[in-house]
This record gives sequence, structure tokens and C-alpha cells, in this order.
Amino acid sequence: MKILYLAHRMPYPPDKGDKIRSFHQLQYLGVRHDVWCACFVDDPKDMVHVGALGRWCKHVGAIRLSPKYGLFRGLARMAVGGSLSEGYYSDVRMRRLLRRWCGEVGFDAAVIFSSSMAPYRRVIEAGRMVLDLCDWDSFKWKSFARHSSGLRAWLYRVESGRVRASELRWLEAFDACTVVTEAEADEVTDPSLRRRLHVVGNGVAASPPASKPAGAAGPAVGFVGQMDYLPNVDAVRWFADNVWPEVRSQVPDATFEIVGRSPGRGVRELELREGIRVRGEVEDVRRHVEEFAVSVAPLRMGRGVQNKVLEAMAASRPVVVSSLAAAGIDAEDEKHFVVADDAAAISDRIVKLLRNPVRRSELGRAARRRIEERYSWDREVAKLEALLRG
Repeated sequence: MKILYLAHRMPYPPDKGDKIRSFHQLQYLGVRHDVWCACFVDDPKDMVHVGALGRWCKHVGAIRLSPKYGLFRGLARMAVGGSLSEGYYSDVRMRRLLRRWCGEVGFDAAVIFSSSMAPYRRVIEAGRMVLDLCDWDSFKWKSFARHSSGLRAWLYRVESGRVRASELRWLEAFDACTVVTEAEADEVTDPSLRRRLHVVGNGVAASPPASKPAGAAGPAVGFVGQMDYLPNVDAVRWFADNVWPEVRSQVPDATFEIVGRSPGRGVRELELREGIRVRGEVEDVRRHVEEFAVSVAPLRMGRGVQNKVLEAMAASRPVVVSSLAAAGIDAEDEKHFVVADDAAAISDRIVKLLRNPVRRSELGRAARRRIEERYSWDREVAKLEALLRG
């Protein structure tokens, strides 16, 4: 097939949640079909990677996106009753590229990644049109509003309502739409719309077993994530304020390692506290994860499958997760990971694991087996390919 793949962010390198999902979709489809990839580049450093996509794509159209100009467009769209998200990614250069490709190629199918890019459906001509919503952006904005105040909370609430209205319209406009979990799909109760919605989950890239079991690691507690993303910033700051002091009082030599690109001042200043280290962007995330005795994901906002949890499980690390972070993952509490929400419960679970290397290794091995059993990218993206075939 000749497939058009459209993404709001360049699917390479696969170093953050949405880019990991879009990269594996593109990689799978590119090996089996002729793929044209159109995407925005919001990080200037990523421009050097455009050529790498040629390994899987017949053509790549990467358009530099200015966050400042995008925000201006978004606010202008919001002022006339639209959503900031769709305005942010509305770009005449992208429309021209898509019209030209559609006139030259004759696509059998098209994948549009994320609701923010769905309006480009109006300029795309293809035999089959599939929208990968991943998870509901409207609920993400709603959760942001609950944890914010003042003007920011109002803005998030308005955006949530407008994005939700758009999401429901797009369900009718595409041949098929996909989400990442059954729980996300079940948010749609209208039977006619629910029939258009399919589940295409996430996976984990195949990797060798961890070089050392979790039981052999020092008393390091770790968090991995994009550190300019609001849910991640909120999670590590809340953890540092409410959980970490108790962990340190029980295990004085424990360290809290924060790994992830673009930490801002609100994260960097955590290094002033005893036992907290902000690593920032690292060359090999997995190598750092394998130094953790315990990985944590104390998320209080956000949606969908947390890749940071899957990657830690794949590295045979015991993971202590919030109910929100656990919701999108097919695993059992106390068998494949540990679920806890309030500060006292989280600190208690972490301390017990730090003091019990046998339990850490046991839980880490079970986590790795669960990933091998349930989380295959090829199996999941094959479902998307089937939808493209109709």
C-alpha cells in the first residue's frame, strides 16, 4: 500500500511517550509498505534526525514549528470558539505539502496521529482514513484543570470542553479511530460511535535482560520522563515534598534519581535537597534505569499507557505506581508492580522494597515476564495495519 503518515511531532528519535508510539507505527508500516511521512519539528535539535526517517519512509516532509507562533495561532483560534490545540498545529505549509502529495501519489490509506492533527483530514485524499487518538486529550486537559488554579485552570477547562466536542465529531469523520486501552474506548457510550473505535495498544521494544537484578542495585529510587511535561513535573515535586523525607528517614543512604530531558528550574531546584539528583538528559536511559532498586511513577494527572512504567518493567525493575499510572497497564498489583496513592502508602512500599532485595528481584522478574507476554509492538501495530486495509 501507499500510506500517508501524519504526526504533530517528528517520530524520531523515540525518546518520549507520543514519539515512541508514532515511531513504532511508522517503523512497522515502513518495512511493509511505501510510506510518506509528514510531521512538525518542534525541537530544533531534532532536525538532524530527519534523514534517519528515510530508512523507513519513501519521502519525509518535516516542517519546523515555532512554539511561540503556534501559541499565537492557538490563542487566536480559541478567541473565536475553537480549541487552542488545533490552532497551534494549523499551518499553511503543511496543508500545501499534503495537497501536493495527494495530487501526485494517490494514497491507499492515511494515518493521522493525535486529535490535534485531525483537521488536516479535510485536505487529505486517501482510500482509507484512520485517526490514532492515542488517549483522550480532552480528559488530559480536564485533569490539568483539577490540579491548577486561576487563569490557567480556566484555560484548561475551556480547552477540555472544546477538544471533547471535536473528538466526538472526528469519530464520525474517519473510517476508523484508535485509542490505546479498552478503558479509553469505554469512555464512548454512544453505540454508533463506539463501533468506530478500536484499541491499538503500546508495546515495548525488544531488549536483552537486565545486566543486574534489582536486588543487586544500590538504594536508588528513580523516575524517568520528559521533565518539561506538566504531569511529570507535578509528580516529582509532589514526591519530593510528601514521600521522599519519610523514605530518607528510614533509609538514610537512599537517593532519588530524576532522569529526563529539559528539566526546568522547578525540577532543578530539587537537587538542593538531601539525596535528590537531577540527571537531565542522558545518552542511555536504560543503563540508568538498571541502576534503580525501585522505579516510581507517582502521577496525579495525565492519561493512557505510561511508557516509563513499561520500560522499567522491561528492565526488570520493581515499580511503585499511582492508580492513575497503573490504569492503562495490563498487570496486577503486588504481582507485577505495586500500586499506592497516598504519601504514607508510597513511602511504606518503597522502604519495604529497599530493605528486601529478594522481593525486589522477584517483582522485577515478574514485571519482565508480563511485558514479554503482553506488550509486543508488532502485534499491536498489525491491528492498525488491518484497519488501513479495511
